[in-house]
Amino acid sequence: MSADAKQRKAVDLIIHNIGELVSSIASDEPLHGAEMSNLVRVKNAALAVSDGKFVHCGESAEVLAECELKAGGKKIDAEGRLALPGFVDPHTHLVFGGNRANEFLMRCQGRSYQEIARAGGGIVASMSATRKSSLDDLLNSGLKRLRKMLAHGTTSCEVKTGYGLSAESELNMMKAIFALRSMQEVEIVPTFMPAHAFPPDKSREEYIAEIKEKMLPTLAELSKSEGLEKNEVYQDVFCDEGYFSLEESRDILQTGIELGFRPKVHADEFVNLGASSLAVELNASSADHLLNISEAEIDLMAASDTVAVLLPGTSFFLNLKEHAAARQMIDGGVAVALGSDFNPGSCHIFSMPFIIGLSCLHLKMTISEALCAATVNAAFALGRGKSIGQLKAGYQADFLLLDLESLEELPYNMTTNPVNKVFKKGVLVHKQ
Repeated sequence: MSADAKQRKAVDLIIHNIGELVSSIASDEPLHGAEMSNLVRVKNAALAVSDGKFVHCGESAEVLAECELKAGGKKIDAEGRLALPGFVDPHTHLVFGGNRANEFLMRCQGRSYQEIARAGGGIVASMSATRKSSLDDLLNSGLKRLRKMLAHGTTSCEVKTGYGLSAESELNMMKAIFALRSMQEVEIVPTFMPAHAFPPDKSREEYIAEIKEKMLPTLAELSKSEGLEKNEVYQDVFCDEGYFSLEESRDILQTGIELGFRPKVHADEFVNLGASSLAVELNASSADHLLNISEAEIDLMAASDTVAVLLPGTSFFLNLKEHAAARQMIDGGVAVALGSDFNPGSCHIFSMPFIIGLSCLHLKMTISEALCAATVNAAFALGRGKSIGQLKAGYQADFLLLDLESLEELPYNMTTNPVNKVFKKGVLVHKQ
């Protein structure tokens, strides 16, 4: 073996003959505003992976000159496909019982989400089916949904509770979320959200007291028994008209913060109660929805590291005329991410390629901004921005090979699944 060969890095996996490699690159914070358009694009590229992390990502000749396979390592021909980071979905409600197909048809006939909720539909409609679901029921349905998400390129996602609306059922949902982490390949970030709606069998005061005095302390013990640090678990509140007031939301979130849970906020979806300001005040990882955010709050978020998680699938699925003001937020310097909001009622969409297409079509985002929002910034919205979401040496080797020649073809093909292969920690976990 030559002296040069001895100096080459020994790796477990080399992917070569990549038509184009594309990634946003960030350092210690999410990308804000114009930074979201900055991409690394390499033609005729290769990737090298060792111990589940990228060793080298770049021009094929350079990677192959600097890296060699270990004994038993694999070399895979990408056959000219497009390579992207695995998609990170920072907002899902994928653990639930039943479905609300009837509500979708009602909306098709002109009924609004709020009208349906006032008539006994909405979140409360999912409560009964979820309360009746056993842990095994939730695990089986959750597994099926996660496999579909993986097939569409989602390698990491957040999963919320919020359809049990009782201590027993919400904690049962959390047990399912914890168990799903080790049962399949998608990396899960757990979020506790009993403050999603008010159950019909308790007063507002009774339910808020139950969340603060029973559910959150019990979750702290459950998280500890699962080997999770408390700051690895998030807490969320639906702060909006008809749901939790600004002061109720602050009270619940402050209780969770004192117990070590990281805050997120469902903010400004229907009206503006000041929830985005609350998210910044509490140093929340993200404020989500934001269809009614004010200009002053855009300025606040631009000066913070609270990520704006936009959910174009929800406004599309609800057939709303207005969508989140992504252009105004990005031009104002906000760090914007994209999520699916996959749930049984307001957005039964799990495909991140479709969400990226909607962001270009309805939110007027560029494809460069959309890729950043669905990878780098989405990872920061989940507190994982320093380890996932980028094709970069030292980062976890979560990546996709797509049957596309260029990034620009991704939104153009939004109604099909272009994902050919999915790799998680350098291991092939799905192929078309």
